[in-house]
Amino acid sequence: MSTATALQLMCEGLRANVDAITLNWVQRVKRNPEIESDEDLTLSQLIDHIPEMIEEICDLLTQEEDLDFEKIRAATKHGFMRSAEGYSLSELLRELELLRDCIFGFLADYIADKRLSSQDAVRALRRINRYFSDDVLFVVDHYLKRGENPRLKSE
Repeated sequence: MSTATALQLMCEGLRANVDAITLNWVQRVKRNPEIESDEDLTLSQLIDHIPEMIEEICDLLTQEEDLDFEKIRAATKHGFMRSAEGYSLSELLRELELLRDCIFGFLADYIADKRLSSQDAVRALRRINRYFSDDVLFVVDHYLKRGENPRLKSE
């Protein structure tokens, strides 16, 4: 199987399971004692741009070698919304880490089930990791440019 085919297959798996991945993430966010700002959010507000972010990850998985991270916007919108909703920087970063973990966990099982090569798995996970890393950098920069204390929970 070609790498492009394997990445497309992973993308199809993500798309077919977007609701399950999102629900897993919601449950983990709700159970996390270090995320408190979600308590007053409706389910729709909590979910926010998560399905869009998963779709953008699929777009990255199916792009050719010239990956265009500049066109990524759902993660950016998610950060802006959380900022407006009063999330601390650490809460938003924790949410993003939980989402990354949910996606990695899903793909680990999916890759094993479909018997995809470790080379293709590593390629996909690197792209997804880059997506989240770029978003973390954007979020930190956004909080710092607001000129406000980013309210790190450990303070």
